[in-house]
Amino acid sequence: MNEAFSAIFGLLMVMVFIWFILLKAIFIRLEKNHQGKYEEMGKPSLFWNNSMKTGFATLKFIGRREHKELNNPGLSKLCDFALIFFIVYLVLFFGLFFGVFSMVGPASAT
Repeated sequence: MNEAFSAIFGLLMVMVFIWFILLKAIFIRLEKNHQGKYEEMGKPSLFWNNSMKTGFATLKFIGRREHKELNNPGLSKLCDFALIFFIVYLVLFFGLFFGVFSMVGPASAT
């Protein structure tokens, strides 16, 4: 069972880097092709302008599928993939999280 947890943990670490790449691609497309929406979201970036406000604006943009209003098929495909990727990440993360705690269990009273 520990091998499975190690494999899932390693996969989650790789997925974080892929998530960063996806976000960077989304930010670049927004900045180049949809300046108004990019500014409305607070000009998000991975590091320099990364705050809770821009993070929630980005998740809202992806989760509520606001990209559909922009009529940009490339951006829509990227955001749809990012949404599916994020959901898969959350399922794996919480599966690992609760799996670890179910193995620990309450301390036995002796």
